[in-house]
Amino acid sequence: MIQIKKIYPALLMMAIFVGCTEMYVPKVDSDTKALVVEGLITDGSGPFTIKLTEALPYASDSDAETSSVSDAKLSVSDGENHSYNLTNGGNGKYTLPTSFKAKAGSSYTLHIETSDGSVYESSPQKLLSPQSYDSIHASSITREYLDDDNVLNSVKCFDVRLDLFNASTSDAAPLCRFKSNAVIQYEYIYTLDIDPETDTVPTWSWDIFGWKTFQLDEEENITEERSNSGNPVIYNHLLSYVPVGTSSYGITTSAGVNIIYYFRFDQYTINEETYNFYKEANNQLAASGKLFDPITSQLYGNMTCTSDPSKIVLGLFEVSSVTQAAYVISESKLTNKVTMRKVPYLDITESGSYRYKVNTVEALMDSVATLPEYQVIPYPGWWYHKQ
Repeated sequence: MIQIKKIYPALLMMAIFVGCTEMYVPKVDSDTKALVVEGLITDGSGPFTIKLTEALPYASDSDAETSSVSDAKLSVSDGENHSYNLTNGGNGKYTLPTSFKAKAGSSYTLHIETSDGSVYESSPQKLLSPQSYDSIHASSITREYLDDDNVLNSVKCFDVRLDLFNASTSDAAPLCRFKSNAVIQYEYIYTLDIDPETDTVPTWSWDIFGWKTFQLDEEENITEERSNSGNPVIYNHLLSYVPVGTSSYGITTSAGVNIIYYFRFDQYTINEETYNFYKEANNQLAASGKLFDPITSQLYGNMTCTSDPSKIVLGLFEVSSVTQAAYVISESKLTNKVTMRKVPYLDITESGSYRYKVNTVEALMDSVATLPEYQVIPYPGWWYHKQ
């Protein structure tokens, strides 16, 4: 979901310089707060959470851009007269029951009642059947990025693209959006320098391995190639750029590092209202490069205040089906050909820090290591695709 912050009334401007974007939120006089809704339910496994915040007025004394709404009552109803109450988890987060399961073809409506008696409701959101992609492929390219010091750098990347909807019976391309991330797995041997006291080379070293997850989306990735020609097929839809090497991810390693790129993406099949929301968001948040572009307005979603239609409510209650896939991306050093090997889609816990394993002559010979630094930390179970 796009994070919606102090944007009431929201006038958003993006300035682009050599592929780098920076959001500018101009000051606007207003003494009215606005409810902001961020929620997503899918046909996948939950639990699903709805987040409520309040966009603060310009005249607010608070330095925060939003405040959480933690005293509301929420429920979701379907077209079969079932209603599901959400549990208040604090900090503006409300969770559907774990037993909730969304079904393709059904419609769902979000109901909100805030502590001041205001009632908000979404329009019914139909869960469409999931779409899938036909093929995925990647190539090696070079892109230019600005670093934190505003220095332009050429970075090698994997350019990952999809072919879509070849089997679709629709006259126009189905509506989808994508979220991509990469788990960067790294391993290298670190050997200490010569001991200055004994003038000897240590007989042991550290085998350092770890992993970090990085979100890769620069904006909301939707199928904007919609065709009115009667042919729904989309070729070479850009899924993501995956930078090569650890330096692009802020990971410091030695020269002999072994890197594995574990790439995951979610493909959401979205309805027309959701598609229009993300398309308008991209129009507002991604400038075309023209001076003073774009001129933007409030980003309305599918929520309204039924008790007082004059009240403004922002954000989106999204109901989408989802398909997930994961690949290991690699490049041949001999042919420079980029390959993608499909592997299971796994939820991976962050490493949090380096993991160490010491290789020593003594440790290989004895069942108990003689060095105090020696600690075996086994590879995590999902490290299987290293083989």
